[in-house]
Amino acid sequence: MLALETRQIRLFIVDRQPLIAAALSQLFNNTRDTQVVGTAHQVTTLVLRAASPDVVMLNHEHGVTDTCAAIALCKEAVPLAKIFVVSCHEHPELLQTVLDAGADGYSIRDVQPAELQTAVNVIASGTMFVDPRVGGLLLRQRGAYGRKTATTKHLSTREIDVVKLIANGMSNKEISSALDLSEKTIKNHVSRIFEKLHITSRTQAVVHAIRTGIA
Repeated sequence: MLALETRQIRLFIVDRQPLIAAALSQLFNNTRDTQVVGTAHQVTTLVLRAASPDVVMLNHEHGVTDTCAAIALCKEAVPLAKIFVVSCHEHPELLQTVLDAGADGYSIRDVQPAELQTAVNVIASGTMFVDPRVGGLLLRQRGAYGRKTATTKHLSTREIDVVKLIANGMSNKEISSALDLSEKTIKNHVSRIFEKLHITSRTQAVVHAIRTGIA
């Protein structure tokens, strides 16, 4: 199979509303990065296997249990495919649940088309994507309830501080100001964080903060 860098991303869209599925299909087929290889109103093992997508876009509307079951079915049918949940809800608990169920990305449906394409590209490349609006809500909610970190033994206290600020959307310059450190020092901290967590992007740092309860 050719690498994703040399061909279009194969996208399969699952949506209970045919009109939305058709609109999304037209949107992505009009881009040079993506080829829609199928649409369906529900996840079907045989159809997914035949389509062999790189990314499955699951549109969540109501029951989180149904969405988690759909994620599990997708993983069984096409283990190498990435799962991208798109929802009309900004519930932080839903984000946490679908990530725990194995989703590789989560976005609110009201994003701009270009942002949705960017999310698909990020997920297809192997990097997790989280809509910052929902990620921020989850982190603020955890702060309000004083949730403790689950896994921080590999990070120093200062590195944990940096991860928290990254998760709140701050740039290196803003973090350096908040912590009263030079921007070069912050860059060094970020590099060490990436190395320790085996990640390559700030988005993955946000996902780590969400999954472990660091922030």
